[in-house]
Amino acid sequence: MNRTATPTTERLILRGLDGSNPLGFLAALGTLRVLDSTIHMKWIPSGGTWVAAVSAINGQSLDEPSFLKELSTTLCDSISEHPACVLEGLRTGTGSERRQLFEERRDQAAFTNRVAADWLCALASDVSSGDAVNQLQTSRRDYFLGNLTAIMKRTTLDHLRRALFNRWDYADPLQNQSLHLDPSEDRRHAHQWNRPSGDPNRNKAGGMLGANRLAIEAIPLFPSIPEGDRLHTTGFTGNRPTDTRWTWPIWNVAVSVQCARSLLSMAVLQAERFTTTQVESLRHSGIVAVFRANRILVGKTPNFTPSRRIA
Repeated sequence: MNRTATPTTERLILRGLDGSNPLGFLAALGTLRVLDSTIHMKWIPSGGTWVAAVSAINGQSLDEPSFLKELSTTLCDSISEHPACVLEGLRTGTGSERRQLFEERRDQAAFTNRVAADWLCALASDVSSGDAVNQLQTSRRDYFLGNLTAIMKRTTLDHLRRALFNRWDYADPLQNQSLHLDPSEDRRHAHQWNRPSGDPNRNKAGGMLGANRLAIEAIPLFPSIPEGDRLHTTGFTGNRPTDTRWTWPIWNVAVSVQCARSLLSMAVLQAERFTTTQVESLRHSGIVAVFRANRILVGKTPNFTPSRRIA
């Protein structure tokens, strides 16, 4: 008997991915989307919250090292080779130049590359001014592409392991390598010793690089449509700093990424208050909890508030 063999299981619990945390939820979705051909995903109760659990479609057993290796080799480490590169050029030039570039990329993607089309639909629009952003984007628009580039380049297998299987230690630097999705990044002047914009601690700790890398891959699951001069993103209501909120579901049935996409867009999730009938309807759909966070502005920087369970 080989006592050093890695134990396998039909269900692999991703203990680090807390579904009540916006970043944790998106990291789980990104994992599902990247490995959709081989896994399904659901949420299970653990430690007073919900954590992600994956199972192999073919019924085979899973183990942490093999899962990490497959995920790491599937993830791209260069923005130039990643579908998100469609964003390049869409934040510079005049409005007409941006629209023309968007239309060229849209027409090309529509016929040859569905993945690129999904990214384009999530990140930009030919109707908006070009300054409009997906409501999940909380990092500054002029930093966003640079942050994507740095996150992809710097993420290692160990970053992924800590994000997926460990309790988050927030030991990774934040500076220029964060999507600013974790509510813990709401750091106001009155809440810390250093001025937020020049805090030297951002170069040392505060983030989870692996979770940010995985969350990038969830972006195409949140398409946006123009609403005036802004984009309205799947799962969101409101478009002002005082009324914008994001609502997402937690399900206890293992689903594919396409089924997860449908669950994310259910209109009933946007109810102000849930009736007994609506809650029963959610339960019949496999949704066992619903979380909501506000998207606020602190100065000029968007942040997500800690989520609250609403159903």
